[in-house]
Amino acid sequence: MVPRPWAFPARFDPEPTRTPGELALGLHRAVGELRRAARSQALRAGEGAVLLCELLPAAIEVVDDPVGTVAAAVARSIDALAPVIAAAPTSPAQRDQWLGRLWAALTGDAGGHLRRLAEHWGALCVTPTRAQAWAERLLPEAREGVATAASVACLASQVAAGQHEEALELLAGRTIAVWPERQFGVRALAARGELAAAIAYAEASNPLGHRHAQDIARVCEAVLALGGQREAAYRRFAFVAHTRQNCRQSFEALRRAYPERAASELLGDLIAASPGQEGRWFATACSLRFFALAAEIAGRSPCDPRTLVRAGLQRLEVDPGFAGEVALAAIRWLCGGHGVEISGDDVYAAHDLARDAALRMGTQGALRGAVAAICDQPHPAAQWVHGLLARELEG
Repeated sequence: MVPRPWAFPARFDPEPTRTPGELALGLHRAVGELRRAARSQALRAGEGAVLLCELLPAAIEVVDDPVGTVAAAVARSIDALAPVIAAAPTSPAQRDQWLGRLWAALTGDAGGHLRRLAEHWGALCVTPTRAQAWAERLLPEAREGVATAASVACLASQVAAGQHEEALELLAGRTIAVWPERQFGVRALAARGELAAAIAYAEASNPLGHRHAQDIARVCEAVLALGGQREAAYRRFAFVAHTRQNCRQSFEALRRAYPERAASELLGDLIAASPGQEGRWFATACSLRFFALAAEIAGRSPCDPRTLVRAGLQRLEVDPGFAGEVALAAIRWLCGGHGVEISGDDVYAAHDLARDAALRMGTQGALRGAVAAICDQPHPAAQWVHGLLARELEG
């Protein structure tokens, strides 16, 4: 049976009118197509992944990417595609041909869009013998430049070939700590069983303190886990390593990485790792049906008042106690000046929810005093809320 042609090449014709978001979406779909194919056609998927890497530079070059949307998508895609290429059951000759094509794409990419590929070079070599050959080939150029494709790929190949001393010696001659290179020092030390030294080396590899923080956390987490220190990997690095675009995605990423831990434990630890920002996890707690925890979050940490009211309305009939708690919390945070573009309608919506919940629980008599106590503070927003609810409070 002749396989269907790849759909992805048509998405990567150089097109100046394409937006960064469109290109990133096309890349996401291409990676999905290749990974699905890899389940039953590993060799063909590997060939397709090499082709995609060859197509990317020209497609990216004509797209304006001011905030790095495409750059981030390319890095994620290469991280996903490198295992597909490495796992393909090629002959030695075909593996060498693929590496030649990938190296030509990498070194011919003037914009540096494929630079992440160099970090995977050791894995792409597949065998220690081939990795050693590439390390020797690239070493002269690696000594001349810092964080170039040649230097990063050389270090990756040295570590893959078991040349740990050689990798550390090359890094020792650097005058600046550059994480794309120094990650291989971490891996070399870990391979020698020096886990504490590897973690210390990693933590000294990010002098600016922010740019590579997540990549460093991921490597340190992997090093500790492979070294039999999974608990330490989780406690020290997992929360940063698995941070995603929103709280729910971060939770799901952590749950995939640590399936042995209960969802309630994972969420509790994520909240504890976000001091001062616990309110961001309210919606995630609700979506996981941890309503008692959600109410606790709403009561002690600023949350978006509209989010609280929406959650309370959804639970009003089945759980008026929860609805009442989050309604009062919404009023509290409104009185504290929290929320974006808040209007009087938001205040009335929170109070109406509190009243409806109290009616269902038979606690109407206590509601007026509770709301009045919340409004009794000097914050200007509290005086505004009190004025809007004056008639209900005087009752």
